[in-house]
Amino acid sequence: MKKYYLSLIIKICAIAIMVAVDLITKSIVENYFVGGGNDIILIEGVLGLTYALNTGAAFGFLGNSTVLLIIFSIIFLCVFTFIDVYYKSLNGWYVAGFSLIVGGALGNFFDRIMLKHVRDFVEIKFINFPIFNLADVFLTVGVICYVVYLVFYEFKKLENNKKDITKEG
Repeated sequence: MKKYYLSLIIKICAIAIMVAVDLITKSIVENYFVGGGNDIILIEGVLGLTYALNTGAAFGFLGNSTVLLIIFSIIFLCVFTFIDVYYKSLNGWYVAGFSLIVGGALGNFFDRIMLKHVRDFVEIKFINFPIFNLADVFLTVGVICYVVYLVFYEFKKLENNKKDITKEG
């Protein structure tokens, strides 16, 4: 049980750091652009900073649906947290995935609650890809970690349990 509480502390700290980093970077970029700053090229033809307001979900999906997205975020965060409390996995992929997903969801959730939109600013220049923010990156990487956990640990566990039942029967 002590390991679970340590895992919980790690998740809470990681989530708090991600939310802080996300909101701080959004504020810095917003202040620069609102102050009259021009787009910033980080890597010519590859990566830049361009300020955009997003009323949709990650990468512009469901535009102009702020209230719906706030409601969905509350439901998702409650259900996902309930699953975590019930499940109590200590696996590193699970902990990373959970923390990144919740941290990213909360970063954008706070923007939606306070501003009625999300502040995006990272632009990939060499492909036609929507502008995004660090919370979107956290969510995407978190989902990847969570899928890795499910595929390589949970599904394997289920498969082994099936084999054990087959051997017994």
